[in-house]
Amino acid sequence: MVTDLNVDAKITDEMITKARSRLGDETAITEAWHTEATRDTIRRWAEAIGDNNPLWVDPKYAAGTGHGTIIGPPTFLFSCNQGPAHRGRGAGGFRGFPGIHRFWAHEEWDWRLPIRRGDEIHGFTKEAEIIEHTSRLARRSFENITEQRFLNQNGELIANHRMGFVNTERSTAAAIGRYKDFKQHSYTREDIQKINDDIDMEELRGATPRYWEDVSSGDQVPWVVKGPLTSTEIVTFITGWGGPFIIASEIGHRYLRDHPHANVSNRITNAPDFPERCHWDDDFAREVGAPAAYDFGSQRVAWLCHAVTNWMGDNGFLRHLKAKLIKFNVLGDTTWCQGRVVDTTVEDGEHLVHLELWGENQRGEVTITGQASVRLPSKG
Repeated sequence: MVTDLNVDAKITDEMITKARSRLGDETAITEAWHTEATRDTIRRWAEAIGDNNPLWVDPKYAAGTGHGTIIGPPTFLFSCNQGPAHRGRGAGGFRGFPGIHRFWAHEEWDWRLPIRRGDEIHGFTKEAEIIEHTSRLARRSFENITEQRFLNQNGELIANHRMGFVNTERSTAAAIGRYKDFKQHSYTREDIQKINDDIDMEELRGATPRYWEDVSSGDQVPWVVKGPLTSTEIVTFITGWGGPFIIASEIGHRYLRDHPHANVSNRITNAPDFPERCHWDDDFAREVGAPAAYDFGSQRVAWLCHAVTNWMGDNGFLRHLKAKLIKFNVLGDTTWCQGRVVDTTVEDGEHLVHLELWGENQRGEVTITGQASVRLPSKG
């Protein structure tokens, strides 16, 4: 077996100093996966998260709404927040800890405008904080918090974004073996039928307005059901999002030549590869301390938003969302994303509904929690 330094790498003081030297350094995201909200890019993102809302994908339907055209799901901006790493610093990725694994931890979005077909998306990113933690998964770990903002072609602010990652030593996390007794779920035929039935029960508000005055605390936000998670769904998501290490052939060879710490070779074949395969490769996921291959954080946050946009209808606007990823969602898991109303307020003339959100798997475990604020039309 060949020792892979990019699995065995340790967090050093030099890494921390170098990462901290970049704090507050804002740069333009010039090479994002998507730079324009076209009919195709919006549809690609919507389908990547399993959201077939006609407001996103049917121009004829959307023309009859108050928007007059298709718009992007609020989370479309995930596909504009970075690009493949080989495109350079402008792609928007964090460059702090070579050879150290990153787990998506939390998210916060503040939206100001809808994303309309034809919009050019101009993103800016900076590292805001680096915080040291003691992790049960890998002892010493560091959280990096990135802040981003997105503007349209008119210079208007579409959204502010804040996201956090936990950086852990791969071999240390694996050696602790926190998930050594984990077993992936096996479904019966009846289980799959129940999932299918629950999917058929999903509710899309659509063109029927949901008025602020008609909402009360305790009202339910019906679920959307995601899964069972498969490698196919992971690949489908990547086609819409575009991960940092989705790099092929000669481009990948040249990137690894210039950035050898990005290589995490296959343990059996010694073939060069990238760490992003933890999302579809069970063996490598276990090498970095996860129980099995798992979803992307942006994917699960987008699922939570899907439940909200289904509930609020065409005339609602998602103003704010905050989410925390608290457990792994691994291949084979199913997630019911849902919520409830906790309050209604009027703030600066906006009629807002405040929601508590969560995603629960087939084991009854909550894997993501969140809060959202939605602006609804008022009868007044």
